[in-house]
Amino acid sequence: MREVRIGILGELDVRVGERAVPIPRGKQQLLLAALTLRRGQFVGTDELIDQVWADDPPPSARTTLRGYVKRLRTRFANAGAGGRLVIEALPGGYRLDAAAGDTDLSRFRLGWQRARGCDDAVARLETLGAALALWRGRPLSGLPRMEWVEQAAVGLEQEWLQAVECRMDLLIGEGQAAAAAVELHGVLAEQPFRESLWSRLLLALHHSGRTADALLKYDEVRRLLADRLGVEPSGQLRALHQRLLREDPPTETAVPAVSVVPAEQGGSAPTGRDSLVAALDALADAEGAPGIVVVDGPAGVGKTALARYWADHAAHRFPGGLLHVDLRGFHQDSPASAHDALGELLCAAGTPEAELPGGVSARAAAFRRLTAQRRMLVLLDNARDAEQVRPLLPGTGSVALVTSQSQLRGLVARDGAVRLSVAPLGVRDGAAVVAALAGRELVAADPAAVYELVELCGGLPLALRIAVERLARVPGLTPAALVQELRREETRLDLLATGDGEYASVRATLGRAAALLRPEESALLYALASEAKTDFDVDDAARLIGGDGVLARVRLDRLVALNLVDQRSVRGFHLPELRRVAAGERP
Repeated sequence: MREVRIGILGELDVRVGERAVPIPRGKQQLLLAALTLRRGQFVGTDELIDQVWADDPPPSARTTLRGYVKRLRTRFANAGAGGRLVIEALPGGYRLDAAAGDTDLSRFRLGWQRARGCDDAVARLETLGAALALWRGRPLSGLPRMEWVEQAAVGLEQEWLQAVECRMDLLIGEGQAAAAAVELHGVLAEQPFRESLWSRLLLALHHSGRTADALLKYDEVRRLLADRLGVEPSGQLRALHQRLLREDPPTETAVPAVSVVPAEQGGSAPTGRDSLVAALDALADAEGAPGIVVVDGPAGVGKTALARYWADHAAHRFPGGLLHVDLRGFHQDSPASAHDALGELLCAAGTPEAELPGGVSARAAAFRRLTAQRRMLVLLDNARDAEQVRPLLPGTGSVALVTSQSQLRGLVARDGAVRLSVAPLGVRDGAAVVAALAGRELVAADPAAVYELVELCGGLPLALRIAVERLARVPGLTPAALVQELRREETRLDLLATGDGEYASVRATLGRAAALLRPEESALLYALASEAKTDFDVDDAARLIGGDGVLARVRLDRLVALNLVDQRSVRGFHLPELRRVAAGERP
């Protein structure tokens, strides 16, 4: 049986032994790439159809997809793969049953994980170098230009950049700053606007005795950002420049080991949210930038943390300042009224309380006039619905950044808002949160247990913070022991609570949106949770309510709108495990 290799870190490259296996361009390559990205995981037929045909599948798409799978199997078998790699047919979908070493992406991630667990810097450098050597170019190159392909490529590039930046930190720390400077010049040619790379280049030059060159490079990046983006360098980069001007000796690397988007106020972007920060930056800088941006996502996922970080990070874009109000849309208290919220915003903007207009319409008009006179960012946090938000929208030129567990579809359809959705953290970013809270040593000691802890916490930063607090509080409690406790569904939510009220309880946080459901919607959610299926389709939901597919779709749409259920394709849905456990408690 010959060794199988599937490469997606560059153009699609398939080999069995030393023999290249050509895969016809187009839909068969898209199918294999989609399965490879999710190696070992179930991928629903509807999702694969979306990824192969986008919005224009033929009536025979399911039959044609089966034909493509059969052709791929035949190609691998004819090349001598034997049973080493199988595209397994499962009820409702397929799975690429391949060993971790069979794909370059899996080998890279395993190498990256091992490197982070190495105590010896030399061994870490060697392991990381071997992992990075697997990259042959931009991931998924040569595939048809589809939205999911571009999104996947961007996400993989972020993983590559984090590994590259870790390698640069190691080189500088091990006295190889000159080598780091050479490599960084090459990477910056492809990533000219990534300021964390520029910070490392300045440090590498400084540590190799070329401080004058480092100062010239700062001037280069300052002019680049001003000319191309109209912004100043980040606070972190400016602080480093001041260090170099003071000629501080090159004794420390002052760059984080994990790459994040630098903050204007010197803070770090919430872990795993770099791409969302970049998307918000791009929206703010775009010609004809939207006046309303909605940041939505499930409860506990960190929407407010992201919005508050970006408000600080983007302060230079809004010379009129920041206004912030908590609308309490999903709290147990009554949501803020438009009258009260407008009064709070106007007072924060400098209007004396005695001069506030009396009615909602008059206050809204005064607020629009005020915010039209100077470019401001208005953070409307925790909105319940579009109707609560509309009276609070600022005048032309200012921007409303709205966070909500609801998708606020009305603001998008009627008011021209742009929506960005915040997803739960993956295991690596979740482990980075644990490391930041509890120390890298805890993660390095048992990474597998920490990864499972992230999964049991649903990738929710709130749940992870509560779990880490428990680790710190209970003497002798290890991640593996906590994982063992959390595996019990009946007590998992009890453990993910601090006892300090509803705001520090995952159960209460996940239950707020469910409390807004109509009885029939709540009954469907409970039935789905009781089925213990995380992946299902419209037909599954219809069976639970008596067979009415149209009615099932309407009720599912409401669950999706409140981010209680995720929609994966036209007919496919996903109920994440932690949300399923919470929903199963509400009959």
